[in-house]
Amino acid sequence: MTKGGKEEDDAAYRLRVYGDNDEQRNGSFRTFSKRISKRMSSTFLRRKSSFAESLPDSPSGWSLLTCAILSHILAYEFNLQRRLTQRPVSFGQIPKDSLIEKIYRKLTKVLDDDILSRKIQPSLLIGTRGVCSSSMAYVKRKPSPSKRKYVRFREIVTMSQDGARIALDWEFERISDDDDCRKKEILEGGIRNPVVILLHGINNDASFGYMKSLSRAFANMGYTSASMNFRGAGGVKLNTPRGYNGAYTGDLRSVVRQISARLKQGIRIFLVGSSLGANILTKFLGEEGIMNTLPPCVSGAAGLSNPLLIDSTIVKFPVNILMALGVKKIYLENLKSLYSMKDANSKEVLRKSFLAPTIAAIDNFSAPTFIRNDTRYPFGIKFGYKNGDEYWYDASSYHYIRHISVPFLNLTAQDDFLARNASRNKIGYCLSNPNVIHVETLCGGHLGWQETLPHKTFGASSWADVAVSDFFRAIMSVHDDEAPTKFPKESKCTDDADKFDYPEPFISREEMEKDLIQVKMNAMKFTKHNHSKL
Repeated sequence: MTKGGKEEDDAAYRLRVYGDNDEQRNGSFRTFSKRISKRMSSTFLRRKSSFAESLPDSPSGWSLLTCAILSHILAYEFNLQRRLTQRPVSFGQIPKDSLIEKIYRKLTKVLDDDILSRKIQPSLLIGTRGVCSSSMAYVKRKPSPSKRKYVRFREIVTMSQDGARIALDWEFERISDDDDCRKKEILEGGIRNPVVILLHGINNDASFGYMKSLSRAFANMGYTSASMNFRGAGGVKLNTPRGYNGAYTGDLRSVVRQISARLKQGIRIFLVGSSLGANILTKFLGEEGIMNTLPPCVSGAAGLSNPLLIDSTIVKFPVNILMALGVKKIYLENLKSLYSMKDANSKEVLRKSFLAPTIAAIDNFSAPTFIRNDTRYPFGIKFGYKNGDEYWYDASSYHYIRHISVPFLNLTAQDDFLARNASRNKIGYCLSNPNVIHVETLCGGHLGWQETLPHKTFGASSWADVAVSDFFRAIMSVHDDEAPTKFPKESKCTDDADKFDYPEPFISREEMEKDLIQVKMNAMKFTKHNHSKL
């Protein structure tokens, strides 16, 4: 722009047109900013002064304020507890006059009283939140004190497949002064009480809170519990270079057969798995069901927080890192055995596993060294997977749950942050088996289920312990009712371990793979017309 034939710059133009310049505008802006800052400061000081004046100035006043805050918190918790107090939802097929139908009726015969018909009241502050409930379940605490005394002792069991050693933590209720006699019966044969074998989750052992709680619940029923520590866990060092994983069922198979050989005539075995232990248990029962080789004394089982699908890539932060740290801890505790693998490839796998940040990366690197077993009788040992994907597919128990041949209770919670997403889309596989009852609760977290007993306001106990105990009690009751016709006095469980009369496999590997594909297709076609909601 020109004025009198001379170039006029922008500053001169703004000064001539608007009557101000940059310095004036900047000065005005600074004045405005100072004014706003002063007003905000004075407002904040007034509010701070008002808040300070509103605070109590005496101990009694502070006590009243504290009581008011606590009352608001409790009111919110009571309201949350009331909204979460719901009955569990059960799914499954219930063929008329079948064994599972009779068991289910015993669990629901009295409304608001039996375990599958009464409401679950989560405990305040803990049971109402999945993470808190799960944390409480994992705490290594002693069971609640009782006037009754219990006997606990450890047995080291050698696996017949490869010579690995694991620990069984036995527990039973002391009824009289025959403790030494009971121990001898357990170790040498002649067990007189039903036995419950318990399996723990990943990076855990039999000393964790939920394992001790389950063990004590069965001891209170008069059963003998055997908490199984996986190889490399529970303080027993690895004596082979192969640790446990989610696909290998050989150790559980060996334990079941050894205990079966020690039972007196007609005594039964039950199985309970938690988290990864539930997945291993489900896979074991499915393999045995396909081959029809399950010892007849195994009468029922239950899975708690069963993921069904094993895929470490779906585990989210920070759980994936914490699980990786737990695996590395087991590696460090068993370095001597792990370093016995002399080949360069195994050493490289071990090095990469130590450097891996997540559980998925550890599985990918370690899969070629994992121990595994064939899925058909005699379930021979094999070693290694091509990669993590092959391991995760083989470890996923939803392939096998359709073939379980004994009553099976599958418990899961809707706020389970670890296993819920993995198992959500695999429920159809559970419902395709008439022997399976799938039960979902509104709250409970991962292995938590901390509840306040009915007609009480405070306190916390495990609802899952009662549910599984009642399930096994119902199985025993139905078996006792049908004993004259269904169960002869002679039992194979009293034979020696090497005298089991296992039949030859009646299905080829190709037929089994086709069968599993058909299971998947049937589950995808699942509708309410062919599977009923109980």
